[in-house]
Amino acid sequence: YQRRVHGDQYSMKYSCCFAILFALLLHTSYQWSWPEHVITYMIARNEVGPSICAKIDEMIKMMPEHEINYPNPYEYAIWADDLKIKNFYKLLDGWHFYDQPIYDGIDPSKVTLVLDPQFNVVHTVIEAMRTLKFKGPYPYHFDGHMEKSYMLRFLIHMVGDQHQPLHVATRCTPKLPECDAGGNKFPISDPAKELHALWDWAMSKKNVDFKKRPLDQSSIDYYENLAREYVKEFPRSSMSEELSIKDQWEQAKKTLEIAKKVVYTGIKENDKPSEEYKKKGYTACRRQMALGGYRLADYFREIFGSSTENMLRESQQQSCQ
Repeated sequence: YQRRVHGDQYSMKYSCCFAILFALLLHTSYQWSWPEHVITYMIARNEVGPSICAKIDEMIKMMPEHEINYPNPYEYAIWADDLKIKNFYKLLDGWHFYDQPIYDGIDPSKVTLVLDPQFNVVHTVIEAMRTLKFKGPYPYHFDGHMEKSYMLRFLIHMVGDQHQPLHVATRCTPKLPECDAGGNKFPISDPAKELHALWDWAMSKKNVDFKKRPLDQSSIDYYENLAREYVKEFPRSSMSEELSIKDQWEQAKKTLEIAKKVVYTGIKENDKPSEEYKKKGYTACRRQMALGGYRLADYFREIFGSSTENMLRESQQQSCQ
């Protein structure tokens, strides 16, 4: 989920455009870290079980694409990034991040970064949930189908973005009073070239491979295995404290702490990331994908109506395929 390079300040007011978008130019170019979105979504789907997965799939397909582009349910987790390929649809780029500043040797009053409270990933998750939980009556001639399909796709994707530390943090220095765009302006000596990409890649493409899209069954199995590994390593029960935080703004503050303590610690601009740094980073990435999957599953419970206990019971019996 590669972000914008932060040069412009967003002056537009929060806007919400609903449009059916066909014939996307998919699979010729990739947005970074789409595998992490797929894994996060798989974790959520495997938690909620087949009955809720069927409701998710039904709502997603209320706004159709050509089946050749999305032949499996998992790649809808990347839909919000696919829109941006070749600058096709960039109106809502600001929905993918929330630049909470980390002040590094600079007086906060000198920072030129402007936080828009209604054009960021946190507000997008909140508004997506409001739309998806709305029971009507709907205004004018709307039936809510297309609107909910649109926002469900964004919810699935944005929960992933919200748990990537460099989508909710940015480092501000005297050299960069406009801040570093979540690490996009933090050069490193690595194939990733900059810090944001390093974290988008979970420290290395060797850790989470970028399979060819559309995904075939062997690729789906590969990501499913990673999802199961992350859940085994970081079970829901080990994250009860984080999962008890329901306020999305507070969740973002918790992720900001990871950026402070892990992302920007132990590395300097133009450095080669040490093996110790990458080890800590990869652990943080795995944990965040699991946490994001659990939160997304809880959102599905709120939207489609099932207790967490029922979801877990059903998921133990049969996972989504």
